[in-house]
Amino acid sequence: MKPFTIKNPTLDEQNAFMMRETVNEVECADLGAIYNNDQLYGKNLSEFIKQEVKRLRPEWIIAEGECATVALTLKNQKKVLLNPKVAFDNLNDVPEHTRQNTFGFFDDRHEQDYERFQSVYPHAAWFPQDDDLTLFTIKEAVQSIIETGEW
Repeated sequence: MKPFTIKNPTLDEQNAFMMRETVNEVECADLGAIYNNDQLYGKNLSEFIKQEVKRLRPEWIIAEGECATVALTLKNQKKVLLNPKVAFDNLNDVPEHTRQNTFGFFDDRHEQDYERFQSVYPHAAWFPQDDDLTLFTIKEAVQSIIETGEW
């Protein structure tokens, strides 16, 4: 899931984050194990995610936001990413297995990341009408990807 990283949040921002997390956690629990903010808070996400993937060896990783940015760097791992930040370094030396098994979903606020991502990865979708894409919003597409490797 997405860690809470808003500095000096308002009460509305805190409530919106918690509601979003609750809906995603409840409605998407059937997709697999979910790491919520309590489990991610204060962790070095780069180290934590790599250690968890090594320890659990999941078939698929579904990650959002900062977690998706970290997961993008994992090679030879099937993954579905929501709004990762895509640097030019992420686009170099990408193995074919990783290219074919990495799916990216981007909302309106991440158009530049979408453009970079789709220049290397064939499975990219941009939602220009949505400025806060959630796992719940694209749950059916994610289920299809996990079950068939396609959308």
